[in-house]
Amino acid sequence: MSYITTNNITSINAELTDYCNAACPMCARYFIDGALNKKRVNSNHTTLAFLKDKIGNNIVSQLKRFTSCGNLGDGAMNPECLEIYQWLRAVNPNLNLHLHSNGGARTPEFWREMAKIKVSVTFAIDGLEDTNHLYRRNVRWSKLMANIKAFTDAGGNAGWAMLIFKHNESQIEQCRSLSRTLGFSSFGIQQSSRWADFDYIGNWKEMEKIPVDGYFLEKSSQLSAPSIGSGGNSSKANITKNDFATKKINCKSYDIKNNHVEIYIAANGDVSPCCWLGNLNQHESKNIIKDYNKVNLRHSTLQEILNGDYFQELEKGIRGAENSYRLHTCYFTCGVE
Repeated sequence: MSYITTNNITSINAELTDYCNAACPMCARYFIDGALNKKRVNSNHTTLAFLKDKIGNNIVSQLKRFTSCGNLGDGAMNPECLEIYQWLRAVNPNLNLHLHSNGGARTPEFWREMAKIKVSVTFAIDGLEDTNHLYRRNVRWSKLMANIKAFTDAGGNAGWAMLIFKHNESQIEQCRSLSRTLGFSSFGIQQSSRWADFDYIGNWKEMEKIPVDGYFLEKSSQLSAPSIGSGGNSSKANITKNDFATKKINCKSYDIKNNHVEIYIAANGDVSPCCWLGNLNQHESKNIIKDYNKVNLRHSTLQEILNGDYFQELEKGIRGAENSYRLHTCYFTCGVE
């Protein structure tokens, strides 16, 4: 198994920034107690010059897909977001370009230009005018609607992704109907997986509601949390299954059969196979990283990173090599074969 190399990459998820206009309470920008993690956010933009230097035309030319769906930021907040996508389109006219955004930033003109270069956008909208702001705090409905209308009127391909809570579960069909009126091509709902998850110090937490600004966000009774992996595991807390240490991980970032090989580039320059591995110096990856400069594009080349110890150790764990260190995140997110 060669795993991910500069020659077989077909997809990049680049966190274009760790800035965000919204203040979503269950976002990774916040600690589980609701406090903003100031040391991790509002520090980095992925610049056009950086991408040209560190990724370059040759790799962009071989890509099938480029997206920006970060852990800590909204790509539209990057001052060069449009210019980055224009460069990608110029280098690779057939590239599938995508952005995930709350839609509350920038101007209608920005969104019209994104539509013109055929960037598809998934808008995270969690309700209607009276409810969206309860989770997508600081997103103004009038600005959001103006931006969406500009995008879809210009021919943009828009998808609506709705997180379901108790306060908006009765609005699902109204939102679906509005999505059709506004020209969205798709509409999807899901419950956040963060109602049950490990906190930053490794403790397992299961919640039904959390306090926010004088009100509570409450878990929807209509949906269950997303299933974990493909091995039939329903809870991240269950880590005692026999197949954890032995079976090969079905790594969705290395799906050679379907010509999908992906890397994730965090706004601080860290490189990993996917965004699910989170902060490399805080989450599980810290146990197999010896030198953080060797996993960061600001200090190493992409080829050096992919050939380095971190990706080699990940590959051993994914295929279940004897005495290898396997990440629970890999197991629970992608499951085993």
